[in-house]
Amino acid sequence: MYVIQQAKQDILQAIKKAVGHGFVPVIEELQSPPDPAMGDVAFPCFELGKKLKRNPAEIATEIAVKIGPKGHIASAKAHGPYVNFVLADAEFGKAILEEVSEMRDTFGTSDVGKEKRVMVEFANLNSHKDVHVGHLRNLFVGQAAVNLLKACGYDVIPVAYINDLGLHVAQSVWAIAAKEDWDKTPKDKRIDFLREVYVEANQALEVNPSLKEQVTEVFKHLENQKGSEVAVWKVTRKWSLDYLKQVYDELGLTLDHWYFESQLIKKTKKIIDGLIKDGVVVQSQGAWIVDLENEKLGVNLLIKSDGTLLYNAKDLALALEKEKDYHSARSIYVVDARQSHALQQLFATLKRMKFERELTHLSYEFVTLSDGAMAARKGNVVRYETLRDEMIEKARQETQSRHTDWTKEHTKEVVRAIAFAGMRFSMLKQDVGKKIVFDLDESLSFDGCTGPYLLYTVARIQSILKKAPKMKGKPSAKTLDDRHSHALVFAIAQFPEVLFRSSQELQPAILAQYLFNLAKSFSHFYEHVPVLQAREDQIQERVALLRAVSQVLRNGLALLGIETVEEM
Repeated sequence: MYVIQQAKQDILQAIKKAVGHGFVPVIEELQSPPDPAMGDVAFPCFELGKKLKRNPAEIATEIAVKIGPKGHIASAKAHGPYVNFVLADAEFGKAILEEVSEMRDTFGTSDVGKEKRVMVEFANLNSHKDVHVGHLRNLFVGQAAVNLLKACGYDVIPVAYINDLGLHVAQSVWAIAAKEDWDKTPKDKRIDFLREVYVEANQALEVNPSLKEQVTEVFKHLENQKGSEVAVWKVTRKWSLDYLKQVYDELGLTLDHWYFESQLIKKTKKIIDGLIKDGVVVQSQGAWIVDLENEKLGVNLLIKSDGTLLYNAKDLALALEKEKDYHSARSIYVVDARQSHALQQLFATLKRMKFERELTHLSYEFVTLSDGAMAARKGNVVRYETLRDEMIEKARQETQSRHTDWTKEHTKEVVRAIAFAGMRFSMLKQDVGKKIVFDLDESLSFDGCTGPYLLYTVARIQSILKKAPKMKGKPSAKTLDDRHSHALVFAIAQFPEVLFRSSQELQPAILAQYLFNLAKSFSHFYEHVPVLQAREDQIQERVALLRAVSQVLRNGLALLGIETVEEM
């Protein structure tokens, strides 16, 4: 049990004793006061007032009077219908500093998910396309979900499902096959070539829609693995997969397994044949569907009237394949909000197939640029490499202007950390249910809620710690009795609860916002409380406090996939 949890148990026991009459308060009833000046923890007396048929404010006053300093509790005071508790600076502070010092990298983690296997499916990008800014949110949210769940003890299986045989692939292969010497494309130009061909194919089909029949034929050939187009597909597919692996490695994605749409065709057809026999799949106007009208989900179209399989059909085979391979109790699909209806149809269809595993859609809104939404088929996307290089260049200019004496290698290390922190944090700080308008300059700012600001905070603390004297014995907190130190101690203490909540709600933004608030709390502390210009006992305790802040920031940033640096 973490110190913050023990402190809350002390509060519950004090309330229970003060109320009497067999009353047993629970931890879920405890809240955070709207203003930290009111206290650290609040207990509302509304429900208790209903039970006792008395005024909640009167009850709060009576409870507060009966509770004195004990253990982690420094004081209790009524504020209207609430009892507000202040935690003891010396007792609570010492326990927190010792806890962080002892646990270090593991502070905040738990075993709540022990022996529970969870699969997280993300990084589901398409072959024959490049990675653009709009894809990054999926990659970062998915990896953060993996990290958060692992930190809470779950057995996490991160997997990717690559759409290497969709209609977009047929369009690309159709256009490529018509070009001479396409296979002579230089290695460093292959992804550029695939992107340009895809745009060209869409433009040609818009001008002459009758050409879609040719694309449909190519699609059928690829599904059946027959025809001259298959050779084109195999070569260009490898180009794409090599590229995706390179990007995924660069972004630190920890994928255990890759699934491919092309490997599920035969299994999909077999599954649908069985569902037709069972009456789950029926024919409608030449197509094959699952009627989900009773669930108010309309019609789940699996096979079009021209005989081609749709995504939801192959997703059925994927679900069964993942079950066969890993037997996960829960499967999380990290897919953007525009696919919510399709996933509801998929889950409903799997339920009719007696698929009993827990299925969760981790939905996120899409990323736009200041001039509107992006679309690969129109060619108006910002490639990941373009964004990365622009961010690195901007970070390099800023860093070199500040540190002309740094070596090229050291500058390169810090610049890369700044650029990737800016990119990643800007995608994770927003609630997944809100759209993001990506702004490069804002994401790299050293002010405000940004990745570089958090990196700078860590580096700033490390700079102070390098000048500090060595610690003597275990940390104490007798002199950490000012309001800035108290606020910082309490902020550190909350990290385990924040991590748990962020993992359970699958909301990396909860952790991201907490880290920003912790950094701000440190800034206020450092502005008002001298660390190295003080008595020896004060220096020791304040240095211990800064070590704890640095540790929590580094732990939290690591869970978001962000590397820290010692100086900036």
